[in-house]
This record gives sequence, structure tokens and C-alpha cells, in this order.
Amino acid sequence: MDLFRSYLHQQRLPLTRQREVIAMGLFESGEQLSVDDLADLLRGRGEHVGKATIYRTLSLLVQAELARELDFGEGFKRYELQAGEARHDHFICTSCGQVTRFVRSVVDEFQATIAAELGYTVQSRRLEIYGLCSECRAAVERASSAGAVTTGEAASSGQVRGEGG
Repeated sequence: MDLFRSYLHQQRLPLTRQREVIAMGLFESGEQLSVDDLADLLRGRGEHVGKATIYRTLSLLVQAELARELDFGEGFKRYELQAGEARHDHFICTSCGQVTRFVRSVVDEFQATIAAELGYTVQSRRLEIYGLCSECRAAVERASSAGAVTTGEAASSGQVRGEGG
């Protein structure tokens, strides 16, 4: 919060209670939150802040480089704490939308090797990997198994199209 206060002071902007609760909500969550998620979180804490105020405050946090704006192609943006955070990457479930952060030194090493080979200096990185989380993958496997059993039962009873007129 001190960095946000300092940024607002440098920009000659007031630190309002609403800006403070929005920033604290994002910082304390440790999650990637949409504006709706943040509004729900704040409402659950008894704070009533309009979405326009949340959008404006998140924009200030991004400008101050204290938050990062993420777009996972869901039709809305998410925001997460950036200041003081270790570089991390994301897995995004294409079924339920769950976002999981991960940090692996091998990714950093791979990046450094490629950058050196190609003569680049890395200024930023954004790695997003899309797939199914374990819960959604298990649900797909259960559905496939159920479909196979149903089809197998139909085949053994002669009810599959193309058999027995």
C-alpha cells in the first residue's frame, strides 16, 4: 500500500477510502480477479464500491506497475498483484476458467538461453498455457467412460444403428 500511496501522491491524486479498499482487496487476494470478482469480494467485506471506481482504481494500479492486467480471452480482463512478485506464468483451464500460477526456474533458464542465442535482452515475458485442470479432465474422462458403457450396452443388445434392420 505504501507504493500505491506514493504513486498517488506523485500524481497529485487523493488516496480515497474506496481506492484503498480496492487496492487492499486485490493485494490480499493473491488471485487473478476480474472487476466482478473484486466487487463481490469487497461486497462480502461490507464495502460497496461501484464498478466504475474499481475500473479506474485498477487502471491506476496498472499504471503504477503495482498490478498486471491479464487477458485470457474470456471476454473480460483479470488483474493481479505485480509489485514484489516473483516472475510467474499461468495455466488456464479452457473448461472452467481456473487460472493457476506457477514458477519454474527451468522456464527462466530456457528463456535466458533463447534470448542469448537470438541476441535479445528480455524486458518482460508472458507465458500462458491452456488446457484442462485436473477436475475438468476427470469430468471429461468420467463422461467418456459413461458414454462408452452406454454405447457398449446398446451394441450388446443389438440397438446400435445399422444392425438388424
